[in-house]
Amino acid sequence: MKKNLHPGSTDIRDYLGMSNEQVWSALVPDDERRQQLHKEYLPYQASHPIDYARFMFPGVKPLLRYLKGHHVAVGLASAGIYGDIYRMLDECQITQYFTEVLSGEEVPHNKPEPDIYLRMVELLSIPAANCLVIEDSTNGIAAAKAAGLTTWAIDQSEYGVDQSRADRIVGSLDEVRKSLK
Repeated sequence: MKKNLHPGSTDIRDYLGMSNEQVWSALVPDDERRQQLHKEYLPYQASHPIDYARFMFPGVKPLLRYLKGHHVAVGLASAGIYGDIYRMLDECQITQYFTEVLSGEEVPHNKPEPDIYLRMVELLSIPAANCLVIEDSTNGIAAAKAAGLTTWAIDQSEYGVDQSRADRIVGSLDEVRKSLK
């Protein structure tokens, strides 16, 4: 069913690292139209779930195993909603590696504001100076840097993502793991 929809932006970079609510607001600026389309979209979304394992960054499991083996606390701070976060963790079989999981829906302001990272530092009970954030989106990098955290970005230059605020850009999660040794 064609909706004759003209999104606020067709550039993927404008949506990376956003919450579902932020994406919908950016895609459909009109509140009434957005609510109606979202309601109509839910059955489609339920019947066409994202295959998270297919989109998982290479090197995730070796990095997480390395961190767990070295007794490093690992937090997941996602702009997404808990249902999607836990489905991704389960499908990718990586739930057991995370000490804490936090959704942007639990903090007053989601990424690019620092709230989610400030709360994660509290949950992990680790000094901010001892934390390393691995991000891929402009919004995530902005949030982590605003929280005063060292931030490495997984290179997303193929998508034109601005990662210039990151402290370091790495080519892969294997590079992260090797740098931590």
